[in-house]
Order: sequence, then structure tokens, then C-alpha cells
Amino acid sequence: MQIRPATESEMNSVYMMGYDAWGGEMPQVEYLAACKRSRKYAAGQWYVLLEADVPVASLILYRHQFGLEDGQTGIGSIATSPAHRRQGYASQLILGIVRHLFSGTTTTTVFLHSDIDTAFYQKLGFERISNQSNCLFITRSPDTPLRAYPSYF
Repeated sequence: MQIRPATESEMNSVYMMGYDAWGGEMPQVEYLAACKRSRKYAAGQWYVLLEADVPVASLILYRHQFGLEDGQTGIGSIATSPAHRRQGYASQLILGIVRHLFSGTTTTTVFLHSDIDTAFYQKLGFERISNQSNCLFITRSPDTPLRAYPSYF
């Protein structure tokens, strides 16, 4: 398996990984067009996890926006293709990205906002900001102070 930035030619399949969760009643063609027009999606860097050269899971990284400060990165739009769900691909992608951020960049804290039960992310080492929040974080070291947390992304 390999984690790398998504290519332009993969973006339709990346967007479609989340269609059942975020597409609502929109026809697929409309949903894809909305994703391509999204300023939020254009503001981040998409990554994919490949299995046999096929993207099976994806997420987007954000920096210096949505209230993210220096040293902070946000993860969003985590999705797995329907045919590959419940096989650990999202977990592998998230943990691989976090390892990369903590070892190869100046990132000290990674945030994400959970649209699902937070227990999934807590099993991966993320902590909830508070019991009333769906914002979670993980830090490079336990003594990294949590100064502020970002708005929803």
C-alpha cells in the first residue's frame, strides 16, 4: 500500500468515496460538479491510500486556515470507497498521514472534526477537545500545549 497526494485524474473517484455520506439527494453529476467548485476542497491537499494502484481511501489536509495556527494541521473529508470499507484502509491512511506530519514536517498537532462516532478516532490516538465537541486532536508529544483549536473544516 502507498499513501501519496491525489492526482487530478483521481479526483472524481476521491469525491465519490463520500457521495453516500455527503451527496444527500443530489444526482452524482451535480455532486461531482459541486465538489469541483468547492473552495474548501480547493484550499487543501488531497491524499489517497492506494491498494494495487487503485485509490481506496482519501482525506484532505489543511494548514493556515479555519483557525489553524503554525504547527497545526487539519484532516478532513476522510472517506473510503464503498467496496473497501471496514477493512482498515481509513485507519491506515490516517495513521500514515499523522506519522508523516510528525516526522517530516513542523506539525505538532493534528485536528479533525468527526461526523461519526468519535470512538473510531480515539482508537487511533486522537483525544476529544471536550465532551461537548466533535473536534479531536493528536499531538507529537504529550507536553505540546493546546493553545487554540480550529473552526469546523
